[in-house]
Amino acid sequence: DFWGESAEVRRNKINQTYRKMEKTAQMLRRDIGVKDFGKVLLAYPSVLLLDASTQIKPVTNFLCDDIGIWEEDVPRVLQTYPELLGKSVEQMETVIDFFLSMEVTEEDLEIIFRSFPSLLSLDVETKMIPVVKFLQEIGIGNIGRFITRLPPVLGYSVERELKPKWEYLQKVCDFNTFEVVRFPAYFSYPLERVIKSRYEYLRDEKGLPLQLFGVDDVLRSGDIDFATRVAGDKDKGAAYSKFVNERKKRNQSCASERKMQSKTTRPRENPGPRYLGSDHR
Repeated sequence: DFWGESAEVRRNKINQTYRKMEKTAQMLRRDIGVKDFGKVLLAYPSVLLLDASTQIKPVTNFLCDDIGIWEEDVPRVLQTYPELLGKSVEQMETVIDFFLSMEVTEEDLEIIFRSFPSLLSLDVETKMIPVVKFLQEIGIGNIGRFITRLPPVLGYSVERELKPKWEYLQKVCDFNTFEVVRFPAYFSYPLERVIKSRYEYLRDEKGLPLQLFGVDDVLRSGDIDFATRVAGDKDKGAAYSKFVNERKKRNQSCASERKMQSKTTRPRENPGPRYLGSDHR
């Protein structure tokens, strides 16, 4: 028990902890080359409690030696996702093995994890495999190529993100599987704010057949470019912006009404027979 120890023992333990934290900070700044150490500490305060020799060094060695990230790029990777320093090498090896089993090339691994280091912390069984199964079910043949073109897809929720977007695409696009193979980034766009807003604008406001447009044509550009180049507007996106705002208000109003209805239609609980006698508790 810390407080049951003598003052001298407690002081020695505190000093030992401080020395360990100082050694960790020095390794990150001096040996690894992290320039914005404050950013790392703010995002992941527990980093100072990690052992420099047994935890941090093995992780950075793994990034360089096993994944192929260049040494000068490691500081930026760690500043992007400092929590990686607390992960076990064994867990990251499992992720690498899974990517390779999906026929992602070793050359692409460095590019993927340099850009999306948080993928190294995902659980293969609970996060990645369900996504792969979903992609296979909708007809994606070359999973490795699909992952390489949209690596974050492995972290998306199948039920909350992928399925709703896929079901909507089936309604507005005849060649849905072909379109997502051609443009995997479809799954990265917000469903309500971008995907539905743009397709509804083309269909309801402009009266245009949706089959005329490829998915990438509808989604790839910013709002002004979409309104100008795809919808054919001449007002620098003003009409589309108004449509989006009005649509948002309608959706918020409908959501509020549904919430109120659910409250008013909820059956009242039966409190049971009332006891009118004295309370002897």
